Amino acid sequence: MASWLIYKTLLKNASPTRHRNLRILFLNLIAHLSIFASFFAIYAIVQKTVESSPDSLSERLISYFGLLTLISGAIVFVKACRILLFEYLFIGHMKEGVPVLLVNLFTLILSIGIGAWIANDVFGIRLTPILATSAIFSLVLGLALQDTLGNLFAGVALQLDKPFEIDDWIEVMQSGQKWVGQVQEITWRATTLTGLFDEHLIIPNRVISQAEIANFTSPNRPIWRSQTFRIPLGPHLEEIRLLLKEAMFEIKAIRQEPAPVINIPETTESWALFRCSYTIDDYGKQWSIGTEVSASIIRKLYECGHTIAAQRIHLVRDPESRFESKTV
Repeated sequence: MASWLIYKTLLKNASPTRHRNLRILFLNLIAHLSIFASFFAIYAIVQKTVESSPDSLSERLISYFGLLTLISGAIVFVKACRILLFEYLFIGHMKEGVPVLLVNLFTLILSIGIGAWIANDVFGIRLTPILATSAIFSLVLGLALQDTLGNLFAGVALQLDKPFEIDDWIEVMQSGQKWVGQVQEITWRATTLTGLFDEHLIIPNRVISQAEIANFTSPNRPIWRSQTFRIPLGPHLEEIRLLLKEAMFEIKAIRQEPAPVINIPETTESWALFRCSYTIDDYGKQWSIGTEVSASIIRKLYECGHTIAAQRIHLVRDPESRFESKTV
């Protein structure tokens, strides 16, 4: 009931995907709640039957249905806590994605705790001697699962440090290798990225935790990009600089603050190099934005009677050569 009230009051502005996921979780919870209610009703009926006319079969049935009721109730409790944790994470990350790793880890720990309580208090199984005698088995199991556990703890560390979140564009660099993509999911073993060409990159969490990470989605740090254009050298360099800036202001994907910067870092006897620097918000659209910048600048230059500098190759004759040289 508490999770439903939170969903209806605090998560009205959640995205359609989150509404769909929460509805699926609620439907799953209702299904298990129905199973729990059925077992509980059967348990109550059998118990009344035993009280009126006790027999060995009824006493055995009441034990079985009591155990099924307890287990189904524990499952309902775990699923309700899972929904509450999802809602808490959704409230704190209304725009960013929520990794499922922490939710799955919480569900596992809670399930193990409830299972241990049932084994100890209901069945009378003492877990301390079992844990003490299984030290060697635990050591062997730990060595066998060394990589898996390393990825698991690395994933948890990434969630606590938060160098990136779901939907962030990141660059991972380690040992000369580089992966660039948008974070889609963080699981027990690996982090899944979607690359610039929609390819899926699955990187183990241990690799990411030991690598250099560049995050391009920080809201306080816009993404700077630059393109260069060679313009024929002439007396109208300032006019051309203003034309280039005007052409970039026409592109909606370019941020107005900070404003685009145009400078001339290099000149020769025939052309001047204009560097156009600008900022964008979406790292994944940098190539399409770059294409828009080139098309807009070239169109603006030709509309105003200017052109891009043509390449010139000047061949000088070698005095020691027997062949005649030409100038193109």
